[in-house]
Amino acid sequence: MASEHGALGASEGMDMPAHEATYSAFVALTETSIVALLCILLELVLWGLKGQGLLALIGFVLTCAAAAFGGVSGLTWKAVVPVFLLLGLACIIF
Repeated sequence: MASEHGALGASEGMDMPAHEATYSAFVALTETSIVALLCILLELVLWGLKGQGLLALIGFVLTCAAAAFGGVSGLTWKAVVPVFLLLGLACIIF
């Protein structure tokens, strides 16, 4: 029979604070990734349909910088939203 010395039993419990911190970080990363991917979609619209390659490149650099800043500062997806709004405006104007 297999030995289950490494498995947690039901009576031993979990490390709930560590579990909740990991889950919170996962949700924050997922939210930031979704907003960054929406920015990349707008950049593809600017580059492919509107012919604004330089503007799309600037938007990509800003998206990466804002996502990194949001991850470090704790603002998460809220740091990328201004870039998303500016890219949306650029799609409308150009």
